[in-house]
Order: sequence, then structure tokens, then C-alpha cells
Amino acid sequence: MKDDRGFTLVELIVVMAIMGVVITFGVIKSEVLFSYNAQECYKKVMSTLKTEKVQVLAHSTMIGSMDVAKSDGSVSDDVKNYGVYIEFYVDGNSIYTKTYVKGTAKEEKGSKVAGKGVTILYKLTGESTLQTLTESEGRGLMFSYNRATGAFFPYKDGKYVEEIHVLGGSREYKMRLMKKTGKVVRHGR
Repeated sequence: MKDDRGFTLVELIVVMAIMGVVITFGVIKSEVLFSYNAQECYKKVMSTLKTEKVQVLAHSTMIGSMDVAKSDGSVSDDVKNYGVYIEFYVDGNSIYTKTYVKGTAKEEKGSKVAGKGVTILYKLTGESTLQTLTESEGRGLMFSYNRATGAFFPYKDGKYVEEIHVLGGSREYKMRLMKKTGKVVRHGR
């Protein structure tokens, strides 16, 4: 004979408690993972801007003052033909970096800086809002240095990138870029 009584209230409460625990650990684990990815991205961006500066200064012939990107986001002709620049860009769900020497990339695909769950925001001089680095921009965020002084060149329209924020999980890592020296320093906590 069949027993069609269903579940008891105690059985339903136990199942709901187990589901709650599993979901809680899943959320915590993804939060920790995205926070870790953001920290790693922050370290890679800082490292790239510091170590590639040497490469840029060694191979570039650019001095004076010029924008790295045109108003439409493409690389300025002087930078493309005579300079060396670093680009951070989004491709799919990941963030990559490439270094270009006189318009030619050192490596075809670029180095992966961060995966899914990490966002890079940047602030230009004279602006109060942060802009998000997205794939739809067509171009990434580009940096180059004045060979004579080591200072950053303006990004575009005479404006410099003065802050970069890396977000992931509940973490935010900030760096400030010193335009006159080309130095990158930790900003905030």
C-alpha cells in the first residue's frame, strides 16, 4: 500500500536550512574570489605601469607634449609612429594589457590582467566622475611617457588619467598617477 502523506514540517525546515547554508557559502566564496581577483588586477596594473615605463623610455623618441589618444579614442599618429605606449583594454569578460613599440604590439594577444568580476574605473583631470573601462569604447586606456622627463603624456583632449580604481567583490583598490613624474602610487586604503 502507498503512503501519500508528503513531507513533514520538520523535514521541510531541515531541507531549507541546508539550502540556506549552501547558498551562503556560495555567495561568500564568490565574494572572496572577486575580491582576490581585484587585488591581483590592482597589483598587475601597478606593476605594468612601473616596469613598462623603462621599456617605453628606452624605445621612444617622443618628447614635448602630445595626447596619446585622439578624441575618437584611436592612437595619435605621433605616438603610433615614434613612440611606445601601454594599453589596458577589455576583451569579453577579461581585462588585458599590451605594450606597443612604434605601433607594433610586443605580443599579439596581450597579458591578462583580470577576469570576470573585476572592473577598472578611471578619472581624468578636471572631471568629477569616474569612467568605466569597457569593451564598447573601441580602444582601451593608453599611457605613454615623455622620454626627456619621464612624465606621463596626456591621455586625450589634453587631460591626464589621474586615478585608477579596481573594483571586485566588496573591495576597491585605488592608485593615483602623478603626471609630472610618471609615478604611480597607492591611493586610499
